[in-house]
Amino acid sequence: MAGSIQTTFDALKSKIKAKAEDGVEERLEDIASYAVYVATPDHSIDTGAYVTSFSIGTAGFGGGRSRSSNNKPKGQNPQAKKDESFSQLMYDIQRIDFKAVLESSNTRFTLRNRAPHSRDVEDGANWESSGYGVFARIRNQFG
Repeated sequence: MAGSIQTTFDALKSKIKAKAEDGVEERLEDIASYAVYVATPDHSIDTGAYVTSFSIGTAGFGGGRSRSSNNKPKGQNPQAKKDESFSQLMYDIQRIDFKAVLESSNTRFTLRNRAPHSRDVEDGANWESSGYGVFARIRNQFG
């Protein structure tokens, strides 16, 4: 009798862990989608360097994408650049070992944008108008 209870408990524990992994993955996908398709306005995309510089990973992950707008053609299709960025973020998320992350003490994730002009896009520094507040909007939406 004790063996069957333990088997049932282990199966339930596995299901709960799998649901937690799926839930975290879905949350990251929601954040990625919002960052690219909602928080980054179409009119902010000229070369696509900013929107394609998003990356996501476990807290403390090194590097990340950094695209410069120097020498890039202007007037790029905003939807195409957003689709490219979202695809890159989905790749980042697929590379995360959620089982290992959830079993560790590091269950935090980071969305970053390392474009050289990311601060200008966020705050509007050196511009005649205010910035777009992309990360402020993401924080307001997801906390």
